[in-house]
Amino acid sequence: MKNVLYPACSAAIAGLCLVALPASAQLNQALEIGEQATRQAEQIQVQINQLDDERSDLEREYRSLLQELTAAELFVLQQEQVVESQQEELASAREQLERIDETKAQMMPMMYAMIDDLRTFVEADLPFKMDIRTERLEQLDTAMTAADVTAGERYRLIVEAYQAEMQYGNTIDTFEGSISNAAGEAITVQMFQYGRVALVYHNPANGQVARWDREAGAWEVLPDSYRRPIQDAIRIAEGTKQQDVLFAPVQRFSVE
Repeated sequence: MKNVLYPACSAAIAGLCLVALPASAQLNQALEIGEQATRQAEQIQVQINQLDDERSDLEREYRSLLQELTAAELFVLQQEQVVESQQEELASAREQLERIDETKAQMMPMMYAMIDDLRTFVEADLPFKMDIRTERLEQLDTAMTAADVTAGERYRLIVEAYQAEMQYGNTIDTFEGSISNAAGEAITVQMFQYGRVALVYHNPANGQVARWDREAGAWEVLPDSYRRPIQDAIRIAEGTKQQDVLFAPVQRFSVE
């Protein structure tokens, strides 16, 4: 049986087709609008991401600048403290220099007095090694007037001179010395120094022995009985004889 399309049905189908075509176009248009909206949304999201990245960069830069500012403020504070400390040290140094100048002014008279006392002591002491001791005093006099010698160096030289004189009193020693005989002639003798207790000599030429008389300030010839003890004392000081009891012709003296 054949299907027969009646005119009324054909018209209806045609009408439906005419209605369907505009709906499809609308759907396509809607899809296109949706795609455009999606693209715009994506673009906006990209812009938002860029702005967020820029905000993050600005925030990091701000924090970095804030840290730099904090570090700079701390550095300035430290420098102010350093400057303040240096100013205090400078003020302290000035005070110390002033005290040093005052000390120098006080030390000069004191050092001159020490040299004078030492010279008086040497002149009143037993006359041993007078060339060395006199030269030491002359060196002190020169140092006191030398512009290139500091006050500290002068004081050190004076102390060393005192120490050398103190050492003489704690040792025994023998050495060649020169004396004047009755005719005023210089003769060489062998000296023996027993600290500051006694100073004697032995003349190898004639066997004469003598001691220094403090009160008379001259040599006193001793009896021959002292010759052997003095010779033994000289050998002990030279190290050629074993140490033994020494018999020295001492003399009483007083220090006023």
